Amino acid sequence: MKERRGQLTIILVFVLILGAFCVLHFMTAPPSVIVSERRPAAAMPRLSADAVFSGQFMKDFERYAADRFPYREQLRTLKAFNVFHVFQQTDMGGLYLDRTGAGSFRPIDERSFRLSLQKLDGYAGGLSDLHNYLALVPDKSIYAARAYPGYDPALAASLIKEETNNFTVIDLAGTLTAGDYYRTDLHWDQPELGAVTDRLGAAMQADFPWAGAEVKGAGPLRGNYYGQIPLPMAPDRLTYVTDDVIKQCRVQFLNPRTGEMEDGAMYDETGAQGQDPYDFFLSGAQPLIVIDNPQAKTDRELYVFRDSFGSSIAPLLASGYARVTLIDFRYIDSRVLPQFVTFKPGSDALFLYSSQLLNNPTTLLIR
Repeated sequence: MKERRGQLTIILVFVLILGAFCVLHFMTAPPSVIVSERRPAAAMPRLSADAVFSGQFMKDFERYAADRFPYREQLRTLKAFNVFHVFQQTDMGGLYLDRTGAGSFRPIDERSFRLSLQKLDGYAGGLSDLHNYLALVPDKSIYAARAYPGYDPALAASLIKEETNNFTVIDLAGTLTAGDYYRTDLHWDQPELGAVTDRLGAAMQADFPWAGAEVKGAGPLRGNYYGQIPLPMAPDRLTYVTDDVIKQCRVQFLNPRTGEMEDGAMYDETGAQGQDPYDFFLSGAQPLIVIDNPQAKTDRELYVFRDSFGSSIAPLLASGYARVTLIDFRYIDSRVLPQFVTFKPGSDALFLYSSQLLNNPTTLLIR
């Protein structure tokens, strides 16, 4: 009898807890955006026979229910605390946190990497009138306090050697340290890129005289890992480089709706206040940007084929050229590009990509 009472008590407590969370679920307004993870909240899936019998309805419902779960963020924090501080695990779902900051394990997908390199090399082969350079942005995990599995610089170098024939390769791995990246984000910190621009300049025979430029602050930067690892972390400080050359550059963006180039800003103050403060640099994701430097001591031009890392380094490269054109093949198809860009023979072309992008060849709209 005593044992039965104990079992009933356990069942009753379980039902009460479950009921309380159920009530809270319906009393709490559903979020439209999961701010900490920078994504829209999962919507209630539509009920249909096909969705039920295929199992898709329950998969979508689980995501929806998890996003609406009461005290979701507090429970995520409790889990992260236990993972990193109680059980002393090295990662939580592929995310690490140590004294150098937060990051993620990003191993090279060899097949995808090869396909991306083949796409880029094939495109560079059609630019025979240009001096083509390839520089890979190393994943920040290789500079972390611990030896984490993931990005392998030796494998990356081997794949580049095997799959490319039309580039002069520039190795950036030795120019960076953990302190050159944001602690809460995957991107590099612009004022810390002196060694990077020196290495690029030496290879491309260009001068980037920004070392004496002024460094200013634009507010806090809470990077993509800040919300993915729900533990108290001090935000990074968003800083940027400026001087008379950068201030007088003319920046134009392609408006995809009108097909016209429109004036914009090198540094977008509204972007710094948005969901992703890194959009401060050249307004974030853009298909095509042209930067003209009226104070250039040369008539040379540079074409930068890039991902998001190119946004923050481009203002520094502008000091060495009369014109810098940034092209992001994630947002503009290579077949459409000739409508907007005519390549000047003898110019430099820098293919600057991170390992994250090369792991996803389908994002490169190169035909």
